[in-house]
Amino acid sequence: QVWPKQRDLRYVQPATMLANSFLRRARPAFRPAIRSFAAANPLETTAKLYQDLVDKSVKEFQANQKVVSDDLDAELAANKVVLFMEGTPDAPKSEPSLNVVKMLTEAQVVPMTSIDVLAHPSILGYTVSKTQKTRAPHLYVNGSFYADYDGILSKYTTGELAKSLGTESTKSTGVFGGELPIATY
Repeated sequence: QVWPKQRDLRYVQPATMLANSFLRRARPAFRPAIRSFAAANPLETTAKLYQDLVDKSVKEFQANQKVVSDDLDAELAANKVVLFMEGTPDAPKSEPSLNVVKMLTEAQVVPMTSIDVLAHPSILGYTVSKTQKTRAPHLYVNGSFYADYDGILSKYTTGELAKSLGTESTKSTGVFGGELPIATY
């Protein structure tokens, strides 16, 4: 006796075989596209995309230069330390921005203002035009460019960052003296 499900499978099997034979014949047509995509270097592609973003940002800044410069120059003048970064200190959007936030936190660089360069293209265009450095983050101290990621990293490793910008007033005292506080409420 043949069960109803087995009977249905006999009719489904030829359709599946037809689909599989079609895929086997069609597969070589898809392979060159996959190979050419896999052959591209992802680092070069990413660098090209970022360079395109920077170029468009500089053009956007030049189109709105007066308004953007006035606002951001006022922000630089009003704050001692300003970090132009990708994302925010709580949610950095790139590894260099995350590392700079960690370095500034450990050096106790406070107070610090951060500006997200990805919030609007003209912000990235402003800092790139001002520093001639295409890769964020950029740190400004007393209104002038201080360092980019590589400069901050070298100053951090030599201890110059903590000496020139860091403060000791926010470190804890007592049993855990000299350590960073876990939280302040």
